[in-house]
Amino acid sequence: MSADTSIYIVLSCGARLGTRWLHESARRTAASNGSGSNSRRAAIIGAGESGSGVIKNMLGSPKLLMDPIVVVDDDVGKHGSRLHGVPVTGPVSSLGAIVAKYHADEVIIAIPSATREQIGRVVDACAAAKVAFRIAPDPEEILNGRGHGPIRVVQPSDLLGRPQLDLNLDELRAELRGARIAITGAAGSIGSELTRQLVKLDPAVLYLIDRNENDLYFLCDELDRKRARVAHVEVIQDVRELPGMTRILKELMPTHVLHAAAFKHVPLMESHLVEAVENNILGTWATLEAARNAGTQKFVLISTDKAVRPTSVMGATKRFVELLVSEWTRETVMRSVIVRFGNVLGSNGSVVPLFQRQIAEGGPVTVTSRDATRYFMTTTEATQLVLQAVAMADAVGQPIRIWELAEQLIRMNGLRPGIDIDIVETGLRPGEKLHEELWWATENAAPSRHAQIMLATVGAGPQSVRGLIPVIRELVDRDDELLLRGILESAVGLSNGNGKCATPAIPEVMSPPHALGA
Repeated sequence: MSADTSIYIVLSCGARLGTRWLHESARRTAASNGSGSNSRRAAIIGAGESGSGVIKNMLGSPKLLMDPIVVVDDDVGKHGSRLHGVPVTGPVSSLGAIVAKYHADEVIIAIPSATREQIGRVVDACAAAKVAFRIAPDPEEILNGRGHGPIRVVQPSDLLGRPQLDLNLDELRAELRGARIAITGAAGSIGSELTRQLVKLDPAVLYLIDRNENDLYFLCDELDRKRARVAHVEVIQDVRELPGMTRILKELMPTHVLHAAAFKHVPLMESHLVEAVENNILGTWATLEAARNAGTQKFVLISTDKAVRPTSVMGATKRFVELLVSEWTRETVMRSVIVRFGNVLGSNGSVVPLFQRQIAEGGPVTVTSRDATRYFMTTTEATQLVLQAVAMADAVGQPIRIWELAEQLIRMNGLRPGIDIDIVETGLRPGEKLHEELWWATENAAPSRHAQIMLATVGAGPQSVRGLIPVIRELVDRDDELLLRGILESAVGLSNGNGKCATPAIPEVMSPPHALGA
């Protein structure tokens, strides 16, 4: 036993020394060939497990042409030590001086547990030092198959600075194994990511419903290229068309319907009220009716925090369908779950792609208000929230200032806010709030068995919204925007434009993401 152990230790140390010798030998060979200048000197942020893994990878992979020359860490107790032979110093606040002293060409951020503030502080320090920076993957996520191996550029989602949701995979597979799942809006940012997550959970078949044939084609092509083991059927269909939805769902007989199809852009829907009502309300009604006729077991509605005390047409239509789904399924055997979350980074309706395009064009970046805040989630977080909510039989973070997000995105591009790229305050657009909210006062949110999901009961509206569907259908056909707005104001309390809502104020909101179980 002891002999084996001794041999193992010797081999382990020998392999480590041999790897470093090979790395140094390769560098010397490259230098002798006149290519040594291609090797970049890297400063590693973080002396933990991730930083250790990054250094070992660099030392063991000469072709990377990356030399770890210093480790920066805020832990004073680690200063003066060495990590795989690389000196550890710090703190991050001294990054500029450290980069200059060690002649670092690049900074690698290797702190997977970092908060949004910590990531932002490192990005700011890198921008001030005028040094390139990238981020290392989380070793645990790589082991679990969720992360990506290569060091990559910092993404907007990194600014959230919080771990992804931990899915209860056993519970999810118990619910979805062998299920026949229809996804509306399947080609959109949320629908397509739901598809990518669902193929891992062993459903019998996925029915991908969308009217956008181009993006639907690319989604199915992606599944084919990745050799998804789940059968998938693309369906070109508009959710607003009741006969078509009824025929298709009756033919497919899905056990679950995930309804993600919706118009989402707040300012655009303000000037297209009829289209918003037709797509979001009548489209949901048609999908609900078709699901009921098809014998669907569970209906999942993707909603938004803008449905709380809505001041926008988009928010009012989503609140209307929250009430519609709750009222509809109380009268049938079909169960329902309503999932409500905030802005999804990088999605089709997110501000981030706009900011990135403005930065690429040299600015300015336009922000509605210096004080405006929003709840943000990554696309993965949003879709995982939906899936976890689906499996709950009972059926995160703090708000971020948009101005700060714009500043961080500018710094992520190696530029300086207000110097290289201006930020301009434009004022709130029609329908927009200064701060979003997550709960109505009557919803009585309570913790679920998942730490990052809250459950609440959808309360009844001032009148039956289901009974309004025939009237809404007639008004849409007549293109009567004025009376449709009146219905939204009376049914869900849409603001009349003065920024106030008829419902009473609610206390401090809780942290997203969360689910509403009807």
